[in-house]
Amino acid sequence: MSKQLIVELTGPARIIADRKEVTITVAEEATWRDVLAALARALPALVGEVISADKHDIVGPYLLNVGGRYAVRNFDEKAPLQDGDHLSLLEETC
Repeated sequence: MSKQLIVELTGPARIIADRKEVTITVAEEATWRDVLAALARALPALVGEVISADKHDIVGPYLLNVGGRYAVRNFDEKAPLQDGDHLSLLEETC
């Protein structure tokens, strides 16, 4: 089983990707690193600029916000997400 997530891009990430949002699909038991890998597959232009070359970390001043509720700090944790959840890729200075 899998979940579809909507990721909103802001600031330089939006400019690099040349789009406002993207829908990605992750497995039911996905970790945050799996979420980043799916985002890297969907938007390869972000690799090296926003997402690390190994596709499992965020580079520089970016963070992943979950539904406006909290920022992800530990990418090894299971991602407690529901199908259709909204994430935001933000520059920490935003």
